[in-house]
Amino acid sequence: MDNENQVKECQDELEKIQGRMVRECWFKSYGNNCWRLHIITDKGKLVMTFCPDWNCPVVEHHDISSE
Repeated sequence: MDNENQVKECQDELEKIQGRMVRECWFKSYGNNCWRLHIITDKGKLVMTFCPDWNCPVVEHHDISSE
């Protein structure tokens, strides 16, 4: 995947939280040289995991009902 498509994919994932109220957010190290961005909203959670060897972050969405 080229950089332009990677940026679009990440932007599309972030847009899923637009219009929601952000309650809390934080970064946390994960594994070896990776980090995670946690964003808690009024409707659920978005977690983006970034590692230097990966082409694109892994994105998880968790609705309030699934927690």
